[in-house]
Parts: sequence; structure tokens; C-alpha cells
Amino acid sequence: MFVRSWQVGDRTATLTVPRVRAGAIRAATIEWTPDRPATLITAEWTHYRAGRDAAIADLALVLGMRVACVEV
Repeated sequence: MFVRSWQVGDRTATLTVPRVRAGAIRAATIEWTPDRPATLITAEWTHYRAGRDAAIADLALVLGMRVACVEV
């Protein structure tokens, strides 16, 4: 399992990806501690995206493959 955490304001965001197996579909999740914010201010969005992007870059290195993130 791949897990990375980072600070966003007074909260912690944690990205978790189950072990990847060939041919299996997997999804990443991001959980918030102590709770999910209703909204983020601009500075918090910047910290969130920086932490998320760094975690995804680490994931790509661990998997030895390209990884994409689509923000909707």
C-alpha cells in the first residue's frame, strides 16, 4: 500500500493507494484529518495541490510508470 500525508492549513490530507496488481483496477483516495474542509482559501489550495502533486510524483517513482491526475 502507498500512503503519503501533508499539511493543509490546520488539517492533514492523506493519499492512499492500494497495492497495484497487473490487470486490476485501483483507485486512490484522499482523506482529511480531523475532518474534510467545506472550502479552502487560496493559500490552502496551493498547499493541497503541492502536497498532492508531490505524493503523485512519489507514486510514479514507486510504480516505475507514468501517473496522471485529473482535477474536476
